[in-house]
Amino acid sequence: MPGEFSPMLLAKPLVWLAVVLAATLLLRHRHVTTKVRLAFLIGGILFFGFLFGQIATERFDPSPVGFLRNLLQLITRPQQPALLASRQPTALSGAVMLAVLLAIVWVSNKVICGWACQLGLLQDLLHRVPLPKWRPPFWLTNTIRGIAFAGLLLGLLVAGIDWIGWIDPFQMFRIEFTLVIGLFAVLLLIASLFTYRPWCQFLCPFGFVSWLVEQFSLLRPRINWEVCKKCQLCVKACPTRAMADFYSGRKLHADCFACGACLTACPQKEALRWQKS
Repeated sequence: MPGEFSPMLLAKPLVWLAVVLAATLLLRHRHVTTKVRLAFLIGGILFFGFLFGQIATERFDPSPVGFLRNLLQLITRPQQPALLASRQPTALSGAVMLAVLLAIVWVSNKVICGWACQLGLLQDLLHRVPLPKWRPPFWLTNTIRGIAFAGLLLGLLVAGIDWIGWIDPFQMFRIEFTLVIGLFAVLLLIASLFTYRPWCQFLCPFGFVSWLVEQFSLLRPRINWEVCKKCQLCVKACPTRAMADFYSGRKLHADCFACGACLTACPQKEALRWQKS
């Protein structure tokens, strides 16, 4: 049973930062092999997900989505007693942590999502099962995600309704959830077998906000056109449509979850690097 608030939970953001640094170095030096990636996926699910899930409380389990939800609650319903009682730790520290996470996205794309979010890691792992895959068009995923974000914001502003609380899939790691949450989690995990990170692409509010930030990321896949052989293996390996957007030079690109698949697939070492422009 998850216990009361534990100071150990504050260690989670610190471990996030360590993982983000390690992942960025691996990407920079093109050391993201299949075995390395698999080790981080399984380790992250067990450590960030189920281990911390057992010491988390109903009111506080650090996650990018959680920090954003708490901040939106503070902004939209500042005087609601239930929300005031639920702010563990303080809303200010949550806002600072959210700013830190978005700063990480700005520095090294969505490394925080791709390597340190337990729900994203679990979806990523399931997507590796050899079954037919569907890469939805980005205009579809981001439109739905934008509507979902607007619904969260308006729901809190108008009626104090947090729709994520009804289906919150992060609760599965606490092994203590409602029937509705359990059913949604099962559907989400099944969908992950066929579509890469469906929660992240279609519904995640942090995913939407961080997508806006990652358009200006310093470190991301960069193509050296003088070396590139235009084989497009990187585009084929990318589980989203981000690499296709980078390859085409589009100003706005789809979510890049820093999985490193493009770097692994590229046969020309200097043609594709995780670096600044």
